[in-house]
Amino acid sequence: MASSLRPPLTRRSPEEVGIPSAALVALAERLHDEGLDPHALLVARGGEVVFETAWAPYTLDRPALVYSASKTFTSLAIGFLADEGRLSLDASVASLLDVTPPPGAPTLTVRHLLTMNTGHDAAQINAIGEDPRELVRVLPAHEPGTFFAYNSPATHALSAIVTAVTGEPLTSYLRPRLLDPLGVGDRWMSAVGGIEHGASGYHLTVDDLARTATMLGAGGVWQGRQVAPAWYVDELSRPWSVTADFDGPPAGEGEVNDWALGYGYQVWRGRHGFRLDGAAGQFGLVLPEHDLVIAYQGATLDTQATLRAFWAFVDAVEIAAAAGAADGGAAGAGAGEGADAGALGAAVVAARDTWDARDLLPIMPEAPFDTTGLTLVDAPEIGAAGGWILTLPGVGELPVGTEWRETVLTTSENQTPEGSEDPETADGARVSEVVNTPPADRLALATRGEARDDGSVLVHVVDTTSPHRAIVVRELDGALRAGWHIPPLWRGWEGLHVPASVIAPAGTAPAGETNPAPITNTTHAAALLLDMDGTLVDSHAVVERLWTEWSLAHGVDPAQTLAIIHGRQGQDSMALLLPDRPHDENLAENRVLLAAETAQTDGVVAIAGAAQLLDDLTDLPHALVTSASRDLARARMDAAGLRMPATAVTAEDVARSKPDPEGFVAAARALGVDPAACIVVEDSANGIAAGIAAGMRVIGVGPHAAEAGPTWLVADATGIRVTPDADGGLAVTIG
Repeated sequence: MASSLRPPLTRRSPEEVGIPSAALVALAERLHDEGLDPHALLVARGGEVVFETAWAPYTLDRPALVYSASKTFTSLAIGFLADEGRLSLDASVASLLDVTPPPGAPTLTVRHLLTMNTGHDAAQINAIGEDPRELVRVLPAHEPGTFFAYNSPATHALSAIVTAVTGEPLTSYLRPRLLDPLGVGDRWMSAVGGIEHGASGYHLTVDDLARTATMLGAGGVWQGRQVAPAWYVDELSRPWSVTADFDGPPAGEGEVNDWALGYGYQVWRGRHGFRLDGAAGQFGLVLPEHDLVIAYQGATLDTQATLRAFWAFVDAVEIAAAAGAADGGAAGAGAGEGADAGALGAAVVAARDTWDARDLLPIMPEAPFDTTGLTLVDAPEIGAAGGWILTLPGVGELPVGTEWRETVLTTSENQTPEGSEDPETADGARVSEVVNTPPADRLALATRGEARDDGSVLVHVVDTTSPHRAIVVRELDGALRAGWHIPPLWRGWEGLHVPASVIAPAGTAPAGETNPAPITNTTHAAALLLDMDGTLVDSHAVVERLWTEWSLAHGVDPAQTLAIIHGRQGQDSMALLLPDRPHDENLAENRVLLAAETAQTDGVVAIAGAAQLLDDLTDLPHALVTSASRDLARARMDAAGLRMPATAVTAEDVARSKPDPEGFVAAARALGVDPAACIVVEDSANGIAAGIAAGMRVIGVGPHAAEAGPTWLVADATGIRVTPDADGGLAVTIG
C-alpha cells in the first residue's frame, strides 16, 4: 500500500496572485444559494492554493466518489503505456484483448476508445454490459471515428487493456508513475469482472483533483518534474470528437453548452480549457489560459449551472486583471464597493454547511424510497435538543440529532455477484457508472434532523464518501415519505459501500459506532508553529476573570469583550472596545493588565497532550507564536509545567497582532523555512484567520475552532503526533 505521506500544496493569499477574495466568496455563496449542493471546493493558481472550503458534513480530507472524473486517470495510464512503447494508440482493441470481432467489422482502435468514437450508438452501448470484450463483438452502427456517443464501456475496455498489457490492475500500474509522484494516497476503485472499472469508482479529495489538474495544465509537469508525457497531455486536451449533438446537461437559452464543445482523451472541452468530469458535478477544471485550477465536488443534476458559476468567477478574475486591482472590492467580484476587509476575511474562512440550504434540496420526484420497514421515532436521549432513531431499510438503525453526527457501519455480508445489468442514469446518457461492493465494506453516514414549525420532522442522511444524500420526512400525522436528493447511479446504499481505507484506518470504527474516532491524516510540514493560550495552556479562568473586571470598570459588556480578546493583543482589543480612546492609554493599561496576568497563574494548567507534543518536537523545527508578552508566556508555560520553545514570537516581536499573519510569518523566517510549508496549531478564530492569511495550513484545537474553518480539527493536543521526516521537517499525524 502506498504511503499516505505527501508534501502539501503551497498556499497563497488570493490577492497575491491577482484573485479578488470577494470573487471566491461570491463563488462559494452562489453554489450554495442556487441549491447546487456544494460539498468541497479548491481554487489554485500557479500551483498554489488560494481558497479551499467544505460544506458540512463533508470535509476536505475525506475522499469521495468522483464517478467519471476517474476516466481521465484511465486515459493517463494509456498515455504512459504508449510513451513506454508498449502499445500504439492506433493498435487494434481486438488484438490487445484477444477477442475475435464479427465478420466485416471495422477495426476498433485504442484511440477510438479514448475519444468515445467507437461508432456504437446509445442503444448498443446500453446493451453491452460489463464484459469489455463485448464492445469488440458488437458491430457498430456507425464507422468508428465518425460518431460520438458517451461510452463508459469504452473506458472499461481501456482499463482491461492496461491489465492485459501489464498484468497489473489499473491503479497498481498508475501508482509509481502518477499517483505517488502527485502525492495521491490510497484511492479505491472498484473492480467489475476482475478488471478495475476505469470509467468510475475512484474516491478522491479536491486536493487530489487539484494536483492532477495542475499537472495537466502544466503539460504533465508537477513541481518541476515531468510526470506525464508532454506529448500525450497535449493530445489528451484536444477536441478529437465533435459533441454538438450530445444529449447532455441542458444549457440556458442562448447559452453555450459546455458539453457541446468537444471531447478529448477522456476529458471534456469547455468554454475555458478542459475538465475532468463526473456525474452530479465532480469536476477538475484545467484552465491554462488563466493559470487556474478549480477542483470541486457537489451533487446536482444541473451541472451546467455549476459550470456557469465557475465561469462567472473566471470573469471576475479577468475584470480584476483588466482593472489592475485585484482587491476585495473589485468590480464584478460580488462584494460592493468599500467592502469591510475584516468582514471579508471572515467570509473567506467561514464554516459552511449543506444544512443551511436544506430547503433547496428536495427529494427528487423520480427517486422515492420504498418505505417498507422505514421508521422514525422520537429519541429525547440523543442530545440536549432531543433527536430521533431512524430505521433505514437496507442500512439499519441510525441516531439522528439536531447537529451533524456520523455513524460508520461495517459489514462483510452485503456481497452482490458481478455482472449485474448496467443502470439507467438520471440523464439517460451515462451508462456503466458501476461501483461494486468491496469485500469488507463500510458506510459512513452523517445524519441531522429538525422538528419543523408545521409539526413535521425533516431528516437528512448523507453518505460522506459519495455525492449522495437521502431525505426522510415524517408528516404531522406520522406518515413517512423518503427519497434521494440525487440518487446513486447503481444499487442504492449497497453500491455506496467502500473499504475501510476510504473512511479511516482499519479498526478505528467498529460496526455501528456513532461519532467514531477522528479520521487520521498524515502530512508533511517544514515546521509546527504553536499558539499558547487555549492550544498548549489552559488559562481560560484567569484571562476571563481579569478581562471581565476590566470590562465592568470601563462600562463595556463583558460578553462583547470575551468574544474578541482571544488570540489578540490586549491593546488591540481595547482599541476595538474603546475606539475613541488614545492608543497610548491602551498601551499603558495593557502593561498593567499583562503584569496582573503574569502574577496570577493559579489554575493555569497544560492542555491535554501538550507536554507530549512539545517533547516530541524537542529536536524538530517548531516555534511558539503568542499574543502574550515574553514574560507572560514564560510564566504560563512554567505554571503549566511545559517546556518553553527556543524560538518564540511574542507581543514584543510584532507590530500587528493576530488576526494579522505577521507573527506566523516571522516565526517561519526565524526558523529559516518556507512559511507556506508550515502548519499552525491554534484554538482561536483570530489565530486561525492569521494562519490562513499567512498561507499556512491550520490545525484547529478545541470546541470553537471549527467555526473559523481550519484545515483540520482536533479536540486537544493528543490529536497531534509528530515524527521526523527524511527532508529535515516533520511528518504530522492529525486525528
